[in-house]
Amino acid sequence: MAPKRSASNFDKKYTNGGSSFDSAPVRGMAPLRSYLLLGTYLIAAILLGSSLHYQLPQPKTHRGISPLVDAGEFSEYNAIETLTYLGDTLGYRIVGTIEEAQSADYLLQKIESYKQFSRGIPDAPKFDVWVQHQNGSHRFDIMDHMVLKMYTNVTNIIVRLSCPETPANESRDCDQNAVLLNAHFDTTLGSPGASDDGSGISVMLEIIRIMSQKSWDGYKNSMVFLFNGAEESLQDASHAFITMHEIKDSIRAVVNVDSCGTTGREILFQANSREMIDAYKQAPYPHGTVMANDVFSTGLILSDTDFRQFVEYGDNLIGIDMALYKNSYLYHTHLDTPKHLQPGSIQHLGENVLAIVDYLAKNTTLTGLERTNQVVYFDFYGKIFLVYSWDTAFVVQMSTVAATACFFAYILYRSTSTSPYRSIGQTLLAYFVSTGSVIVGFVSAVAAPNIVAIILTSGLVNRPMSWFKNEAYGGLIFGPAALVAIFSTQYVSKLLPIAGHPDPEHAGFVSVLMAFTVVTMITTLTGVASSYIFFVFNLFLLLAAVINEAVLAPRSTKSVYKNGIRVGRLSHWTYMISVFPLSFIYIDYVFSLIDIFVPLTGRMGIDTPVDNIVAFIFGMVTFMLTTPFQAHAHKFGKKILAKVIGLLFVFQLAVITSVIYSGASYGGWAFPYDELHPKRLFVQNLKNITSGESSIIVAEADKAAYTLPIIHKLEQAFGVPAEVRGGSVHAAEWDSVYPFSAFLGGYRFDTNEYIKSHTSNSSLAASNEPIGFQLVGKIPSVKSFDSVYDHSTGIRSFSIIAIAPTYTWTVISFDAHVLSWSIGDTEPLNQTSHYVVRHVGGYGSDGWRLDLKVLVPEEVRAQGEEAARAWTMRAEFTALEKEGFAHRGEERLVGGVGMLGEVQKLLPIWTSTTWFGSVVGVWDL
Repeated sequence: MAPKRSASNFDKKYTNGGSSFDSAPVRGMAPLRSYLLLGTYLIAAILLGSSLHYQLPQPKTHRGISPLVDAGEFSEYNAIETLTYLGDTLGYRIVGTIEEAQSADYLLQKIESYKQFSRGIPDAPKFDVWVQHQNGSHRFDIMDHMVLKMYTNVTNIIVRLSCPETPANESRDCDQNAVLLNAHFDTTLGSPGASDDGSGISVMLEIIRIMSQKSWDGYKNSMVFLFNGAEESLQDASHAFITMHEIKDSIRAVVNVDSCGTTGREILFQANSREMIDAYKQAPYPHGTVMANDVFSTGLILSDTDFRQFVEYGDNLIGIDMALYKNSYLYHTHLDTPKHLQPGSIQHLGENVLAIVDYLAKNTTLTGLERTNQVVYFDFYGKIFLVYSWDTAFVVQMSTVAATACFFAYILYRSTSTSPYRSIGQTLLAYFVSTGSVIVGFVSAVAAPNIVAIILTSGLVNRPMSWFKNEAYGGLIFGPAALVAIFSTQYVSKLLPIAGHPDPEHAGFVSVLMAFTVVTMITTLTGVASSYIFFVFNLFLLLAAVINEAVLAPRSTKSVYKNGIRVGRLSHWTYMISVFPLSFIYIDYVFSLIDIFVPLTGRMGIDTPVDNIVAFIFGMVTFMLTTPFQAHAHKFGKKILAKVIGLLFVFQLAVITSVIYSGASYGGWAFPYDELHPKRLFVQNLKNITSGESSIIVAEADKAAYTLPIIHKLEQAFGVPAEVRGGSVHAAEWDSVYPFSAFLGGYRFDTNEYIKSHTSNSSLAASNEPIGFQLVGKIPSVKSFDSVYDHSTGIRSFSIIAIAPTYTWTVISFDAHVLSWSIGDTEPLNQTSHYVVRHVGGYGSDGWRLDLKVLVPEEVRAQGEEAARAWTMRAEFTALEKEGFAHRGEERLVGGVGMLGEVQKLLPIWTSTTWFGSVVGVWDL
């Protein structure tokens, strides 16, 4: 039996609850050098990651024939030519306008030229073309609102490339299994849509050119290209194709191409099958992660694509959703023009899409495929794309958790069997506290930046969204506070009255590892596919810890002290092999995250606490990038750590002070907006043909209050005070963009007197009638027909017919207990409800019909049959004028006065405006 050892003075101190955190200096480098090296590892990872993350392929500048192999290849030059015509020559291609029809004609001309050329190619594919003009209806839920959609005469252009018409293909089996490639050629109200979705249209045309001019020998499936003409109206054209076109049942898989940005790489942000993710793996520059899929599925992005229609109405369709997404400051603004597209972005998108659809048509069996979200996938800077099943992920991740548990058991054994000796209970308690401090550090890291956000958005400071115009500014404004919180948490943990770790730095690193192990285990057991990121951290921290123990740590295990100097078991090289790779891996996701969310905050609505959202994001990012720093906090004791916290706190105060002074006016670094990062405004010239009111309504889509000087200028110009508008009371004023109207707030100006004082029409100027009663030209009309009342059931059946020549989008809203209607794929609610029905008509359409069966209100029926038969349903009808003010400066004048033009003169350069001319009226139907 070994002799019983005697306790040293150090042993007694630890056993009695003493702490070695500051009992002796650590042997090694000076604090300043150590912290600088740590920062160097982090900055080097960020800089290297930035150069790789934003790397794009060299755009091809030839006409699409490779000079190296004399074969067709994707050419950005050709694609830019197409989207320049769409975005610059035609411009705003809003459904119902002449530009919509001109776009369709242009596309058909290009497609026909490719078809003619392909006839001279041996074994070229069979080339079919359809033009679909369709009426229909559907229910579209978005942003927790139900929208009822009707459409008339929307246009789709469909191209199918399939196996050649040869004796070997007499059965035409390839026509029965198709991969669909979709993009839309219409634009939203406020944008010429060069990127959204001129990019997708130009890519599809290039792929048709390439694929129709090559041999299709060996291809198993056909390719269908859908050029849809009504996506921005809430996905009407894609609904028309997938529910009514003759080849809809042959579609087995979908590749949707859209855009919300103008620069950088395309991203895979939705996928619903393993086979489609495997197809995406064929892309030469893959960029996507299951995290993007998980985030998009939460609805936080406040957007949607045609992918939804295909998945919802197709026959068990599988697919992927791809888009350009960087620099979405210009998304749905007048700045979405060809000159703002980054060279190489379209090349990246086009080469990826071409490789995917070629693989699906040639190498995949498109039958018997099933949807699943049990897949983990992610790329590494577009160089490597990993795909594996959730079952595999579960085994690997839980095995890593188990390996970490074994390593921790070894650490416990070593801690209790070497000097200074500790009991297993003391050691476990110390690790429980230190691991808990890491988790508390995360909470404090996201809480502290929110305190900064509260200060900056307070009435006293009033500097909201000071980070907006540069995605990285959030790191400068909120990062120091997060670091103060992280280090302060570790400082406080030193003060707890427990027996501390003999080597707190080494134990701190093990505690960081154990914190990520716990999180990895929990997220894995709950089935979260995005848990792979915690697994990656767990794995690299485990590897670093094992390498430290096996190679880098001091060999002596008799004592952690030598001549009164503490010899730490955590080598500084361990920081390098943990900080650099983890930061390098994670920063790739950080750039994607902030490039999506920071610009998005400019259109999230007036009630969304965007400063707090961004503060949370950068608090989380700071924590993840600096996780090993929490161990380093214990390297030099409390005094040095207190100085570090103090310096970071002073720096945070300096940043806040700078924001206060530089964020006051345009041009300052902390002013949220500039020409290429604009504030979004919505300006509507609304004429009420029922009340006679004529108004200018100015609305904003973000929380920042920098529009007040603009409002004061408008008050002076129009000679009337602004009325504050917002909330559900005034939401109907923006029914033309329902349900996005729920996110708008702003001001209304009565323009009756202004128009009368500035008109050259003397009779209008002298009239006592409101402007809304004196409109000239074609006015919308809404009438009910074929009304039948059944007194035995209390049901009234009737049809609403709306005629709105020279108008595009129309909206009717009403409150009623509807029992049935002619909206095809949904049933009314089983109670009296508020309904909003949006209609869009393609070019040449000017009316629509809605059939209803409505239960007459009980209180009316109680008054007798005569009263019930006389009952009418009150409805409000809004119609948008076709004039293109944003594109051509045209607006519908009232008495020769153009109110939108008057507003435009007063807007600063840092705004981007969506313009509306509309009329509204109330009808009893």
